[in-house]
Amino acid sequence: MNTKVQNEWDNNVDTGDQYKIPWLDLDMDSVREFAEGKLSGFHKPTGKIDIPMLTKIRKILYGDLKGKKVLCLASGGGQQSAVFALLGADVTVADLSQKQLNVDITAANHYGYKIKTVQCDMNDLSVFDAETFDIVYQPVSIVFVPDVLPVYKEVYRVLKSGGIYSVGHINPATYPADLDNGIDGWDGIGYRIASPYIGGPLRVDENGNENMTTGEIDGEYRHLFIDMFCNLTEAEFNIKYVYEDERNFVDCTLLQRYINIISTK
Repeated sequence: MNTKVQNEWDNNVDTGDQYKIPWLDLDMDSVREFAEGKLSGFHKPTGKIDIPMLTKIRKILYGDLKGKKVLCLASGGGQQSAVFALLGADVTVADLSQKQLNVDITAANHYGYKIKTVQCDMNDLSVFDAETFDIVYQPVSIVFVPDVLPVYKEVYRVLKSGGIYSVGHINPATYPADLDNGIDGWDGIGYRIASPYIGGPLRVDENGNENMTTGEIDGEYRHLFIDMFCNLTEAEFNIKYVYEDERNFVDCTLLQRYINIISTK
């Protein structure tokens, strides 16, 4: 287990990172609307949506969860676990940071459901038996591993036959829009892409500028589409659906930054 990375994520909890603050204000009407594909999310920007395919995908992921075993992978923080548990799933959260797992326990105590938490690395799920889970849900956390294939293989092993794996990725085309390196990003007219379109680690140069080519590795990795899709099929998954972060359907000023891939075993 990578102690340095673990400590960094523990510190994120202490500093109040937005992804480590539990959702303690969920109401069941909103949760059901979200699960049915009627509501874009729980926090701003949010609103009603009417996208038939997204409605179908939401029902596949969140419909009829009673008694289903769900693994929220590298997902500590008391957010996604709360949604699945409130909809009736038997939820386990696996995360590198015990402090993040403690936040999931806080959410469980708040709402009164039971939850299991396991401290482990997403690359090594040996603590779980093969074919344990009906659904493995992974938010945009796979960006913190250099190679996605070991994670995919571990997920495939712990999924039941016919099980669903939902994994979030950052769209690689949007990285230059966010890199603070003086050559990419908003130029007053549009978003410029000047740095090489390559996968691999994000780096920070001697001037503190984030880029893809020079300086120290900062812990996040840019995965290209070939990394995502070819490695899913290499791990023997069947890719079923690909969709953008649904927040983009509500507020068009947001970049279509996240993509989600749903695969079955």
